[in-house]
Amino acid sequence: MPDTLFRSTNGLPGLGALGADDISAMSQSAGEPGWLTEQRLAAWTFFAQALPPVWRRTDLTQLQPETIAPLSGIQGTSILADDAVTRQGVVMMPLLAATKSHEALVRQYLGKAIDPMSHKFSALRAALWQDGMLLYVPRGVEVAAPLRVTYQLADGSRAIFPYSLVILEAHAQLNLIEEYTSPDLDQPALAGPTTEIFVGPGSHIRYASVQTWGQGIHHLGSQMIVLDRDAAGEWVSLSLGGKVQHIEAESRMQGDGSAINWLGATFANQQQHLLTAPWLRHIGSNTNSLMDFKTVVSGEGYSVFDGMIKIEHESRATSTRLEEHAIHLTPKARSDSIPGLKIDTNDVAKAGHASTSGQIEDEHLFYMQSRGMSQEEARRLIVMGFFDPALQALPADDLRERLTALIEAKI
Repeated sequence: MPDTLFRSTNGLPGLGALGADDISAMSQSAGEPGWLTEQRLAAWTFFAQALPPVWRRTDLTQLQPETIAPLSGIQGTSILADDAVTRQGVVMMPLLAATKSHEALVRQYLGKAIDPMSHKFSALRAALWQDGMLLYVPRGVEVAAPLRVTYQLADGSRAIFPYSLVILEAHAQLNLIEEYTSPDLDQPALAGPTTEIFVGPGSHIRYASVQTWGQGIHHLGSQMIVLDRDAAGEWVSLSLGGKVQHIEAESRMQGDGSAINWLGATFANQQQHLLTAPWLRHIGSNTNSLMDFKTVVSGEGYSVFDGMIKIEHESRATSTRLEEHAIHLTPKARSDSIPGLKIDTNDVAKAGHASTSGQIEDEHLFYMQSRGMSQEEARRLIVMGFFDPALQALPADDLRERLTALIEAKI
């Protein structure tokens, strides 16, 4: 299984000095098609003119974006795939290269799920992405072994804007792992990932999004899965690293009969501030969704779950459930749970949400200690059992073992 790492060390001016001419020159020097250059310039103009979004629970005061200089060119896209999938017609390659070799396909889908002009940071990502991947699965093709893409900061870099574009044609199947990782940094750095996944009629995707950034990273990203008629998805989201996280994520049941099962796990310790804003949006009829997120906070960690179910007017016979449950390991740790439900139709099969938050019960610890465990071991087992559904949903044993070790270290 070949593993190809693409890097560049050509720098751009800092965000405080970067201008439209720099964006145009970067695009043209890379030989990008004219429509992409225009997209980048339009996004940059919006970014330069727009005010920052009002995020009441996301603190960006330590980011200092004017001191951050993005790199020009791919700096840390690692693609891991079996050669056999290529013989099935699967395309998995750097997104910049795909704008030339598969231009029509990229142009058809790029930016069609996530609006690049939704706010200032989404526009910044659309203007500056360099790292990225195109993954295309033809009609009827089943990819059993998990394909993997990892985004990482190059040495000395303080900004990365990766873009994953994933397209499944009708009646295809895919396992995909997407990971963000880096060493700890002494200075603030900005990661702005975008992921758009289009799941065709009757197709199925298992998608794992894993965030294990090192200290100092501000992770401001957007993710979207669009499910066509009778399409199904299994999504597992794990957030363990970084200094600050603000993820806007959505599963859009656009086609009739589409469905998603979405598991999440977040662990914020020390002074981490990790926010996830996941949406279940129902548009088609007879759609189904289940969201189950687990949160653990310790030290002075702060986690926010801002989840929402949105049932649109045209949807019929929706069945949906959203839950988030949190454990506090220390007195100064904090979690905010904000589940919501918006219904614009009178035809709903069932819809509901729930949230719980609290400390580990003393009687549970007493019971386990009475069986010979130390208090530390009892706490570890309870937390690992709490996260077990999300960990078991990961489609790769080596990743599951590595994340288990990371969580145990945070406990």
